[in-house]
Amino acid sequence: MWKDDLLEKACSCGGDMTIHMHTLVYNTKIKITDVPVYNCEGCSRYEPLPAIKLALGELVQQLGREGTAGSKVSLADGSEWAFVLKETFSKFSGESLPELEEEIRKAVQSRIDLLLDIYRFAGDSEDVEWMRETGDRLSQLTLQSTQIVK
Repeated sequence: MWKDDLLEKACSCGGDMTIHMHTLVYNTKIKITDVPVYNCEGCSRYEPLPAIKLALGELVQQLGREGTAGSKVSLADGSEWAFVLKETFSKFSGESLPELEEEIRKAVQSRIDLLLDIYRFAGDSEDVEWMRETGDRLSQLTLQSTQIVK
């Protein structure tokens, strides 16, 4: 079971914050799409999902060095959590948070299974770099999942 704060959490204003995908504008020139954030309907405050903060910080540092005005980049390209949530939200047709929670749980497990298969294939191919990259991607989901699971 996920902690209650995966899909919604209390805001400091007393309102409820719910998760959705957001586009951030970095340095008034670069759009970062597919950022899972909590948003409060009461005060309009938003904050990134804790599971993606590290990947978002790394992306912002990279964009500070290499970013081009007017460019657009998806956080889902570098964050497994952002990828899973983007895909789940785009396909979700239910109406309740418990249904969405179940779909996210299934999508995370499916992604972990896929990454494990890729890791095994990379090992069979004796491709150490591919194994390292896949292991890093896998750890984004497995390490964060242990922090999100009760």
